[in-house]
Amino acid sequence: MSAPDFYFAVNETFRHIHDNFGKAVLVDYWRSLGRDHYRDRNARWRAGGAAAIAEDWQNYFDHEPGADVSVAVTGSDASAVVELDIRVCPAIAHIRKHDRDLVPYFCEHCDHVCGAQAEAAGYEFQREGGMGSCQQRFVPMSVKGGA
Repeated sequence: MSAPDFYFAVNETFRHIHDNFGKAVLVDYWRSLGRDHYRDRNARWRAGGAAAIAEDWQNYFDHEPGADVSVAVTGSDASAVVELDIRVCPAIAHIRKHDRDLVPYFCEHCDHVCGAQAEAAGYEFQREGGMGSCQQRFVPMSVKGGA
């Protein structure tokens, strides 16, 4: 079950760490989430490859109110790339809908959390866009830079 008001706490946690401890500590926090908190998820991604990553993200966004996201796998086997087209980010949409002050570096958490997860699973994370909509890719390290 999703709890979109949790995004308020996430946004303010980012602000608190950034403002009180600095950007480097915030980045370290994000990377530790991706690496340590999601350890089991990362192992499933490593074992299941692109199909497991795509299924995981599809399930996640299917349960997020207001999300407008498509998840696709392009290529096959070891060169398969997972592509997320996030037309409406549910977190940012919810924060904005309620007139909260969105931290300007909010999207960077995906770079570092997903980046650490991807690395643990043998992938590279790429993001284009942000602040409400973006495209994300999980590219196998064996085809680093794109497929």
